[in-house]
Amino acid sequence: MATSNPVVTRVRIIPLIGLLLALAAVVMACGSTTDNTGANTTGSNSTSTSTAKHFKVGDQVKVGNTWVITVNSAKTHGATDIDQPKSGDTYLVVDMTFKNVSSSEQTLSSLLQLSLKDSTGQKYDNTFTSFASQPPDGKVEAGDVVRGQEVYEIPVAQKSFTLAFESDILSSGEVVWDISI
Repeated sequence: MATSNPVVTRVRIIPLIGLLLALAAVVMACGSTTDNTGANTTGSNSTSTSTAKHFKVGDQVKVGNTWVITVNSAKTHGATDIDQPKSGDTYLVVDMTFKNVSSSEQTLSSLLQLSLKDSTGQKYDNTFTSFASQPPDGKVEAGDVVRGQEVYEIPVAQKSFTLAFESDILSSGEVVWDISI
């Protein structure tokens, strides 16, 4: 009858516990448990679907009781001496402002909470470049504002996109901005 070595068992369990703790930290850091639907605070028109409300660049959108978010601008940026997109691609720079309207500190993670996709459903990952400001990531104190830019490498031929924000990955719904370039 084989006996298990307690040292080997501990070595296998420690990484698993670390992974579970890291996952729990990410889930807790992604904001409050408020609804992910948005309310337009600037008064301009938006369209609505059964799964998400759609807003325009420039709209100030209240997300639950946690954020007021504005997509300030979305424009393309070509290659630089340092940054070279793939052939047929360009960069989309999305400038955003997040105001924490809750009574407690919140954490923003553009990697986990923002997603860009085109009209065909193709998703795009964040791209790091030398020409954009910092992404709006990190801790945001109650009442504080943070502004930053997200950059995506996109096909030159693609002109219509949606940028989605999920305040809380555990709640349903998301706030969506329509972006046309």
